[in-house]
Amino acid sequence: MANSFASKTFTALSDLHPNLANLKIIGIVIGKTDVKGFPDRKNIGSERYTFSFTIRDSPTHFVNATSWGSEGYIRSLSDSFRVGECVIIENPLIQRKELEREEKFSPATPGNYKLLLSENHSTVKICSSYQVDTKLLALIYLPVKESRDFYSLGDIVANGCSLDGRIINVLAAVRSVGEPKYFTTSDRRKGQRCEVKLYDETESSFAMICWDNESILVAQSWVPRDTVIFASDVKISFDKFRNCMTATVISKTIITTNPDTPEANILLNFIRENKETNPPDDEIDSYLKESVNSPAVVTL
Repeated sequence: MANSFASKTFTALSDLHPNLANLKIIGIVIGKTDVKGFPDRKNIGSERYTFSFTIRDSPTHFVNATSWGSEGYIRSLSDSFRVGECVIIENPLIQRKELEREEKFSPATPGNYKLLLSENHSTVKICSSYQVDTKLLALIYLPVKESRDFYSLGDIVANGCSLDGRIINVLAAVRSVGEPKYFTTSDRRKGQRCEVKLYDETESSFAMICWDNESILVAQSWVPRDTVIFASDVKISFDKFRNCMTATVISKTIITTNPDTPEANILLNFIRENKETNPPDDEIDSYLKESVNSPAVVTL
């Protein structure tokens, strides 16, 4: 069962070309966006819905796929799979990327093409992990950027405002994952926010903010003080309110959980060795509250 799809004919992402038809592609989902609605220019008063995801079928090849359709179809399709699951895409349309425009908002991919999925012509099927080659499953642990191409948290803090607005890669451990907070904007759109505290050998606490449901879902699976992440293309900003640097997950971001790289393994060993000497955040909060509430001791 471990390789039951091996005999079926799939087109490799490295072989994509606009002239190909009746394609069947298999890959592991390494990134995904929330569903969004847009006014339908052809049908005034109605909306078209879309979401995108990124699939990978080898260490060096991954591609963005965008699906369009009715609200019911798009929401159902989006809800049917998560980051880390394998999918089979049939009959996608292959389009050439518009580099400047698309990679400003979408994950950067190595090839020249993207996949467009339509409600009427394309299908996406979810594979059981038991049916997929283990080599494909292992790709979820490979960052999409070179494993040494990252800033330490200490480097970000040291550079300060010079990194404000920059998009960079970060390798860090998860210190804590906050509860998602839900809100409604002034124009009645629903939103959400989740704050993750990161740390490494150089910095004890650094905030990363998630604003979309998909990254929040991924973050909720992280085990604090036992998880390392490689976040490619996060946005660094100076938070004036808190007077510190923060990272934000954006539509370009792809996060690799517990990456299989030498640098990540060194950091994982560090956090495991220092578990005893660094109390969890909730213990620190409890201690601080007790200190505030206890009577002051004055030494004369």
